[in-house]
Amino acid sequence: MKSSADGANGAARPTKPNQLATVSERKLKANRENAKKSTGPKTPRGKALSRRNALKHGLFATQITDFEALSEDPNKYLELLKGLWNQYQPIGKAEAIEVERIAICFWRLRRAWRYENAANLAARRDFVRAELDEQEAYCKERDKEEEAILLLLQEAKKEIQEKGEISQELKQRIVALVPPFESLWKVQNQAALVQVFRVNPPRILKKLSLEQRSRLLAMQTVTNVISQFEELADRRYINVEEAARGKHAIPNSEVLDRLLRYETTIDRALNRALERLERLQRRRLRQPLLPPVSVHPTQ
Repeated sequence: MKSSADGANGAARPTKPNQLATVSERKLKANRENAKKSTGPKTPRGKALSRRNALKHGLFATQITDFEALSEDPNKYLELLKGLWNQYQPIGKAEAIEVERIAICFWRLRRAWRYENAANLAARRDFVRAELDEQEAYCKERDKEEEAILLLLQEAKKEIQEKGEISQELKQRIVALVPPFESLWKVQNQAALVQVFRVNPPRILKKLSLEQRSRLLAMQTVTNVISQFEELADRRYINVEEAARGKHAIPNSEVLDRLLRYETTIDRALNRALERLERLQRRRLRQPLLPPVSVHPTQ
């Protein structure tokens, strides 16, 4: 009887673990289904608290509000810290602190770059428009001068069509407005010569009389001169705007001095943290310690 009971009990024992496994599987499945229905915190307070979960409190960055006050993303800092952590693999509190110091230094350098951009943006916003307004009178005056020149050049074009050349009287009027007109005409005449032969095959040019070829060349030359003045007018506005903006491509002396002092302080702190971390890790690995680097600026 005992052996039979033992046999019965022995036969019944294997079924219990299976039953427990079945229940666990059902619970696991139910938990998964319930998790799908969860949408996270819904209230503003709940969302604010949830956001703090991603920030691991360290020695220096202790509050998420430290980042939010400057409209910074704390997750970006965590990415930086994680990358440095994976790179240096600190062991022990001392090494971990130095890695975090390094992360903070890099983050502060990022703030310096952000400050420089903000200073330049403010300068462009406040000063560029005023400088462009000052240049507007100059541009308008030049526009009037070039408008008069273009009218004379259009008149020259008409004379070439009708008479085959520009009259001396008209040339003198053009030179009065554009003293280097003769030099300009020679340069554009050479370019026109190439264009005429490029557009018109030699067999067609041979059929033209000397007067016709001279008129064709003069017409192309005056067309080139007109195009050059129109291009200069367009480029003038581009150059004026570029000059106004380019003057603020770097910070003014006050901002630049502040940046240099701030970045110099950060660089020193960064170099000290890197040096301390290296010495700590060499000591832990029983490697010989390197003598500290001493830099003395020369005069």
